[in-house]
Amino acid sequence: MTHPKTTGASPPPPNGAKEPLLSVLCGQVWAEAWGTNLPMSDVKQNLAPNTGDVALIFEGGGMRNAYTAGVLEVLLEEGLNFPKAYGVSAGAELAADYVSRDITRARGMFCEAPGLPEAGGIAMFLTGHGFFNTKFVFGELSEIAISDATKAERSVVADLVFDERTFAQNPCDLEIEALDLRTAETRAWTKRDMPNTAEVMLRIEASCSYPVFTPPVTVDGRAYIDGGMGTSHGVCLEAAKADGFERFFIVRTRERGFRLKPLTLAKRALYRLCYAPYPKVYEALLARPALYNAQLDEIDELERQGVAYQFCPSEMPVSYMTKSTAKLKAAYAAGLAQARGEVGRWRAWLAG
Repeated sequence: MTHPKTTGASPPPPNGAKEPLLSVLCGQVWAEAWGTNLPMSDVKQNLAPNTGDVALIFEGGGMRNAYTAGVLEVLLEEGLNFPKAYGVSAGAELAADYVSRDITRARGMFCEAPGLPEAGGIAMFLTGHGFFNTKFVFGELSEIAISDATKAERSVVADLVFDERTFAQNPCDLEIEALDLRTAETRAWTKRDMPNTAEVMLRIEASCSYPVFTPPVTVDGRAYIDGGMGTSHGVCLEAAKADGFERFFIVRTRERGFRLKPLTLAKRALYRLCYAPYPKVYEALLARPALYNAQLDEIDELERQGVAYQFCPSEMPVSYMTKSTAKLKAAYAAGLAQARGEVGRWRAWLAG
């Protein structure tokens, strides 16, 4: 394996006040009584690891991660502090939010931000920004959120500010992966490579650069695409094993028993056309379904041995590209409910 490593809801504006731009675009504020009632300060204290030597791994999956954002909320409200979190693609966003203890950011990124016109869609794709406009989501949107958080009339967008301080203070490490466009090698970044919010967001953006539909992202002079196309195949099991972990808590975005189908001839042709200058990437994309399926077989076996716990959605109601905020919120609520129903089993397994 090539695995190089570098070292509370906001109130609406008062009567007569101008609604901040993205609050208008979102269409509503966090007025709904969904999610945890736990004060944000509580989940940002007592950060010392308490789960034993267990790796926390978030599978990628685009907007399917709206479902597992609910799992993140329960992990934090239950005070389950893992020593290291791993994530690729959209799972990288959740892994980072886990380390920074950002429940409201995770909700907003998966349940509100996708509905913004600037966040993506066919129009964005046709103008070269990608079906997922990751540069807006992980760059401009974060900057607007920081600006909005300083205003007297704070909007919901202020809740999208990444908590850089808690991220740095938390002893939990983070690993994000992406695939080098030229070499097809997996590149891993840890917290020491991410000293500030901009560096965190850039690496999440690189890990989320889905083939064909999103432009590659440049980090330190090299172009990268979706980390799920690399040696993780979407689940960073090999990385956690390489770090010496022998027990794994894996948050999946696919139902139990799911397996990828072989690539269709049309998709093969599309990949060949788009990645003609990068034959190693093309080969990696062709090989991924079989390798991903083999990895899931291994995870199932580790689960039988008692050294892995899989959270698998009982049903996945959204797709990789869902943009409907109503559907994404419903997926979040379903994931939240399922996670709360499994907490007893989580604790029993962690104590084993």
